[in-house]
Amino acid sequence: MAKQVTLRTKFILILNLLVVLLVATAALLAEIQQRNAIIEEVKKRAIILARSLADASTNSLVTYNYVGVEQSLAIAIKSPDVVYAMVLDKEGNIAASSVRETLSRGILLEDKGTVPTGGDPLIRQRQIPGSRAETVYDVSVPVMVEGSDQRWGMVRLGISLDSMQKQIAGTRRLISVLGLMAVLIASVSSILLARRITNPLQALTRGVAAVGQGDLTQRINIETKDELGELARAFNEMTQQLARVRDLEDRLRRADRLAALGTMAAGIAHDIRNPLTSILIFSQLMSLHYDDSDVREKFNRVVPRELERVQAVIEDMMELARPASVHREPASLNDILSQVLELFESQVEKQGIKVSSEYDLDLPFCMADRKRLHRCFSNLVSNAFQAMPSGGMLTVRTRRIPAMIFPDTGLPDPRPEPAIQIAIVDTGQGISADRLSRIFDPFYTTKDKGLGLGMAIAHRIVEDHRGTIDVQSEVGLGSTFTVCIPLST
Repeated sequence: MAKQVTLRTKFILILNLLVVLLVATAALLAEIQQRNAIIEEVKKRAIILARSLADASTNSLVTYNYVGVEQSLAIAIKSPDVVYAMVLDKEGNIAASSVRETLSRGILLEDKGTVPTGGDPLIRQRQIPGSRAETVYDVSVPVMVEGSDQRWGMVRLGISLDSMQKQIAGTRRLISVLGLMAVLIASVSSILLARRITNPLQALTRGVAAVGQGDLTQRINIETKDELGELARAFNEMTQQLARVRDLEDRLRRADRLAALGTMAAGIAHDIRNPLTSILIFSQLMSLHYDDSDVREKFNRVVPRELERVQAVIEDMMELARPASVHREPASLNDILSQVLELFESQVEKQGIKVSSEYDLDLPFCMADRKRLHRCFSNLVSNAFQAMPSGGMLTVRTRRIPAMIFPDTGLPDPRPEPAIQIAIVDTGQGISADRLSRIFDPFYTTKDKGLGLGMAIAHRIVEDHRGTIDVQSEVGLGSTFTVCIPLST
């Protein structure tokens, strides 16, 4: 796995890259500007030198004094950047030259037909014949006599570009040194700036991780007045608020536990007091009328029944309290539901309830605890029958689904796993919204009898099978309990 690049490293790399691009762009523009300026300067110097030689040679050419022309040329070539110089008479013959005759004629032959027009100079860049390295600016200036349009000759001058190249190279070295310094300064600055930004972010990350683990005492000390300081102050305020919220939640949980204990105590007292009262009464009667056969017969009939009621209450409470114990085996949910409905056949006729079984006949077996699912569905069906005391319609559906739907979000499982969906629909009284949220709470009941453990036990059994249970209800229209059980629980 590739190592993750940190935000600090990204920041430093991006900032240095921007600096390098800016320095390179500035260096390129500076070199182009300097090159253009130096070229213009060299051209002007070449024209000035050529015109000076032309002015100095004018009288000598008019009088055909070639010795004077050579003297003027000798003075012109003393300039260190003059590579060659030639003076031509009005017939185009070489009157004087600073280089050997063969080179002079080679230069003239290369530029044959290219001569300045009028009195304007002609300047161009060219390579000296026979040389692959040396390039010069060649300037051609006509020799004119004041007051006459006749041209008496021409001056050819070659100015070396070495000095220009040296100046450009020197500037390039200077720009490189300055660019390197700029990159170094940018690197140091980016490291310091990245540290200033990332250190608070790392502190925030550590603080968030600590808060995620439940430590609400975390505080981040960032005293800056920028956005990071505002973020740190917001984080500190958030942890303080969370600490207060957790304190309130702890108090509410304690209150809920006390309320649950109170509800449980009331339910236990309600469901156990009556059997115990009956047992106490018959125990007293037996001590007074032991010889009475009627009293003994009633005692033998009532006391065991009341003890079974007490035993049932204790079993329900233990179902919620004991650790989950699921004995999985291949089970057909259609068969389990059919067995549950058989238990209520007498109640169906008595209450005038119609039952519709809409089973998926291709439903596969799932790994589940038959007995516990039987109890879960029995509680749900019993709840539906109690909601329809004057008759109604009970519909039980089963179908296979590609993934469980989570009631809290309404979204499918992000790790899809085939499941079986069971829907138990009644047309009873329905459940109000304020009671619907508490329907699965232990010891919560809307009936006059019972501890209110039936729905809590059903919820516990479904959770033990890694399934989900949801309820939707409207007052006066009925309720729908939807259970999803994974195939491979």
